[in-house]
Amino acid sequence: MVVFISGINFLGYILVKVAGPKKGIGISGLLGGLASSTATTLSFSQRSHTQDGLDKPFAVAIIAAWVIMFLRVIVEVAVVNNRLLPYIWPAMAAMGLSGLFYALYLYFSQTAINEEELNLSNPFELGPAIKFGLIYALILLVTKAAEVYIGEKGLYLTSFLAGLADVDAITLSIADLTKAGRGVALSTGKIAIILAAISNTAAKGVLVFSLGSRSLRRYIWPAMIIMLTIGLVFVFLI
Repeated sequence: MVVFISGINFLGYILVKVAGPKKGIGISGLLGGLASSTATTLSFSQRSHTQDGLDKPFAVAIIAAWVIMFLRVIVEVAVVNNRLLPYIWPAMAAMGLSGLFYALYLYFSQTAINEEELNLSNPFELGPAIKFGLIYALILLVTKAAEVYIGEKGLYLTSFLAGLADVDAITLSIADLTKAGRGVALSTGKIAIILAAISNTAAKGVLVFSLGSRSLRRYIWPAMIIMLTIGLVFVFLI
């Protein structure tokens, strides 16, 4: 994770130089989201304090990474257990599309960015990446302990806790557990995966609000509230 976060910083630095700050930052958010939307969120949140005038492009990149996360969940379920797909794709699509539309709104409402005034930070700073690696390891330890000691009886709680660190692992596990003859109902798997997506989105929101600049937080919170509300509607009402 430390190497990956450093890689995101370097990728973003190169893309900004090649494609310009408006397009380059957004592209790096999409690419970062393919591997880890959490690490991408951390990277841009930290950079928002050192690179003035880029809060809106950073918000676009962060939300784009979140949208890719929902797409990843759909693909993973389709590959592992396509019987579960009809249960989860409406929620994932609704949460993802809401974020996509908001990111597009932010993107097209951006003003021109003066590249000469940009003060790009050093893409090889390791301090923030190492701190995140330690936090990430602690979260993995806690969620694994919950999985071992609570087990299937606490499937919803385990999914929620696991989603705080990584939504992919719990999605693949639930998709496998809901296969025919494995003992977990498809409706149960649906709620577990949506809860993981909700907790993962909330955790990334906490990263933005604890590490990001005030302006970045202002751009991010509407998307986060919309996504979380849609997810909760699917858990409790649909």
